[in-house]
Amino acid sequence: MTKPKSVNAYFDQLAPPMRDVALALRARIEALGPSLSCKLAWGFPCWSGTERIFSVIAHSEHCNLQLWQGAQLADASPRVEGTGKSLRHVKVRSLAEIDSALDTVIGEAIALDATAPQKIR
Repeated sequence: MTKPKSVNAYFDQLAPPMRDVALALRARIEALGPSLSCKLAWGFPCWSGTERIFSVIAHSEHCNLQLWQGAQLADASPRVEGTGKSLRHVKVRSLAEIDSALDTVIGEAIALDATAPQKIR
């Protein structure tokens, strides 16, 4: 996979079925956070409000919804995984996993950024 030059190019170069999952994650983030901005960082699409909130990273068998303040959200959902000081993720393997529980995690991450943003290095 070549390094994309735009957010759209990132999604365009993904192979199905992960392209569909990544695009569905993008749609949910943008529906729940319409004022968020999106740009490439580290070669992946990243959404920001006050600070960086999400990234979507496609792998061969799943997509990671990266949560930049995920450590503070780990108690909110058992789907939030990882052991990082701040960064955590949710593995999304299919469109069926993009559900109301994931919407809750996305909404809580957006609210956390609005009330207690954390500077991302």
